[in-house]
Amino acid sequence: MSVCTIVSTDYENINSSKNEYESDVFTLKHNLRTVIWDYFCKGVMDFYINCEYGIPLWAGEIIIALKSYNHIKLHIVVPYEEHNLNWQEDWRDRYYKVHQHADSIAFSSQHYNDDCYNNADEIMADESDTILIFGDKSEKFYIADYAEKNKIDVEYVKINKLLELTS
Repeated sequence: MSVCTIVSTDYENINSSKNEYESDVFTLKHNLRTVIWDYFCKGVMDFYINCEYGIPLWAGEIIIALKSYNHIKLHIVVPYEEHNLNWQEDWRDRYYKVHQHADSIAFSSQHYNDDCYNNADEIMADESDTILIFGDKSEKFYIADYAEKNKIDVEYVKINKLLELTS
């Protein structure tokens, strides 16, 4: 069995004013589900997310749905306790629903500080065999640098690939 951490480049934050049910976002979420399922079929039974807005939260929702019929676990490492304080109410509700169904929840810090996100990344990476980054390798990711220094496999899925229609 193996463990995978899912993170993203915040593509979804660029489009935060978009309706989540528009075709491109719907396609992205559909393809995200396919990627997660493929990893599960390859033996990944535990997934870590930081429950950030967008891809990590959507991944959490997908994993929770998969838990209904499969032996799969969701672990959340939150950068700090009130990190969703300024989110819209519907996103906060979804965040807490994902937390209710998670197998474990940890906080890297009680309050915001300059290192809380990096600390959360380190906690997730230390538990993982693979870091799955939704974004481009040319972008700098703390978790990727940390993982490579610690000989943890890093794989990238370009956002454009998630936006392509598949049959």
